[in-house]
Amino acid sequence: MDRWQARWAAFAGAVGMAVGALWRALPGLAGLGLISYGAWLAWPPAGFLSAGALVLADQVADRIVRRRT
Repeated sequence: MDRWQARWAAFAGAVGMAVGALWRALPGLAGLGLISYGAWLAWPPAGFLSAGALVLADQVADRIVRRRT
């Protein structure tokens, strides 16, 4: 494999990993958006509050899982 083929293969692998991570995160992001939108329909500031709370909870859960492994 020449130099350009090796670089292309590395780039394709990185793009594939990024797409895979985004694909796995898509249901969670969609849920976050739908919950926040529903709260926004009831009271616009509640949409922003719920989005912030859900993102914060996701970050805390991620750090707890990473600490255990």
